[in-house]
Amino acid sequence: MKKLLLILLCLPMVSTSQNIGDFYQGGIIFYLDSFGKGLIIDTSYLEATYPWSTQNDIVSDWGPNLHFCPGTEDTSIGSGWLNTASFINDHPNEHYAANICYNSTSGGYSDWFLPSINELWRAMLKVSIIDSSINIFGGDLISSIFHWSSTQTAAKDIRYAYGVWPHTTINGIPNGPVVVTNSKNMPYLVRAVRCVDNDCSFLTPISIQEYTFNKKIIKKIDLLGREIKDTKNEVIFYIYDDGTVEKRIILE
Repeated sequence: MKKLLLILLCLPMVSTSQNIGDFYQGGIIFYLDSFGKGLIIDTSYLEATYPWSTQNDIVSDWGPNLHFCPGTEDTSIGSGWLNTASFINDHPNEHYAANICYNSTSGGYSDWFLPSINELWRAMLKVSIIDSSINIFGGDLISSIFHWSSTQTAAKDIRYAYGVWPHTTINGIPNGPVVVTNSKNMPYLVRAVRCVDNDCSFLTPISIQEYTFNKKIIKKIDLLGREIKDTKNEVIFYIYDDGTVEKRIILE
């Protein structure tokens, strides 16, 4: 027994386990399941490959505003790569958010994709951890500007796609990341993600419905924080009983 123990102690100590916040395979780990598999976010923002904005070269449109892109409606963890692949199939050789993620070779990896809304939400919940790692390893800190996800809204409203505001306040009170929708032809930030070991098949589908749809509206406010009813051609913030906020614009 003593001899066997000695032999085992002489073996090299190899650990394959990772933790949230680790710099690994080209980015920062922000999500792990019970088997140690998970998702990695790029350390930097991707530059636009088309001049969507003259003020900011790292913002891109989601896609054509009045075109429904089939196969991009999935919200769950593990669906970002499929949403991205579906978009690329519908819009090959374009310059939209999903295209630049799909074509990225950041960190020496070529399997990046635009995260689903749940994947993006989970990443923004870990902003402080991600930023702490970026401060050590280099890259772009998470901006407070709106970020695109790869999840388009339902076919009944083809103009919008989901995204996240990472840092928000409601009536002056910090509220954390907020899931909202925006017009697909507006340029916003793009942050690519990839699966640890390029293995997305292990991820358990977790629907965003738990914090987006199965909830009650407390009130609706305008940009000045005033409580209002639905109005056309004006930004309205829907505040829900679970603390989340959705921004809507009802077009006339």
